[in-house]
Amino acid sequence: MINILVTGVGSLLGQGIIKTIKKSNIKSNIFGTDYFETAVGLYWVKKGYLLPDVLKKSNLKNWLTKFIYICRKEKIDIIIPGLDFETPILSKYKTTIEKKTKSKILVSSFNVIKICNDKWETIEFLKKNNFLYPKSCLPNNINKFLINNKFPLIVKPRFESTSKNISIVKNINELKKSLINCKKPIIQEIVGNKKNEYTCGSTLINGKILSTITLKRELKNGNTKIAFHNKNINLDDFLCDVTKKLVPYGPTNFQLMLTKNGPVIFEINPRFSGTTIIRAMFGLNEIDLILSEIYKLKIKKNKLKYGTIIRYFEDFYVNNKDLIK
Repeated sequence: MINILVTGVGSLLGQGIIKTIKKSNIKSNIFGTDYFETAVGLYWVKKGYLLPDVLKKSNLKNWLTKFIYICRKEKIDIIIPGLDFETPILSKYKTTIEKKTKSKILVSSFNVIKICNDKWETIEFLKKNNFLYPKSCLPNNINKFLINNKFPLIVKPRFESTSKNISIVKNINELKKSLINCKKPIIQEIVGNKKNEYTCGSTLINGKILSTITLKRELKNGNTKIAFHNKNINLDDFLCDVTKKLVPYGPTNFQLMLTKNGPVIFEINPRFSGTTIIRAMFGLNEIDLILSEIYKLKIKKNKLKYGTIIRYFEDFYVNNKDLIK
């Protein structure tokens, strides 16, 4: 029996991780953490905990103390991050937490996270390793960039992975307004079209690629609304090449456009994807593969299925007296 701690269980990502673990062929106890008593995942696990707001720097010490306490109390074997902003913190304190708890943290090195969480660093990584990338610039080089790049362009936050504050600009006036309204922006060419957008994943443990998957998708409010799974050997080979250059630990999620020149990555997330449960429904349980590799377990492999998955909302009732305080 493996004791698993999933963080950020109120997020779409955290919820998907819990659902995927529950579909696993490996026996486990699931524990969860979040920052809000109404985080639905707290009520799906064996025991849920609230953490101090780690985004307040003054809370970092208390957050770390509480986190270590939970891992020790519940004898956690492995920690799976379910929130973007926690990955650099867990990576930074990985050695400290693992030494004090004997838990493993499924998180990449701080350098890998830096490459992924900074879109400019992502472009530099792709360029350095001879992969296609969207032409990009930072605000201080915009005049030079506009000489060779025409409107429309896309302006997005350099350090965020959500769809917030992203705008398509069609002229210089719209560009100026977007640069004012977007915190720490990056400006990029628009690559491909939405009909050829993919969300892709790979898992790598200790230099061994365990899986790749490519899903064509349709979005709603920045999240996958419909996912299509068809066999695509070329994209799978491409993902292997990128993953071997990046050298993450565990799961990595890639957002890309398939163009006439080949696949163009525009975002890399150093974590599981919001489509993790969708992948499991297609027959690829990435958590199964990772746990079986880390703990040297024999599992029954599921057969991959091809088709379409449509997302919908669910509702969950919690009695007021059961709300976690």
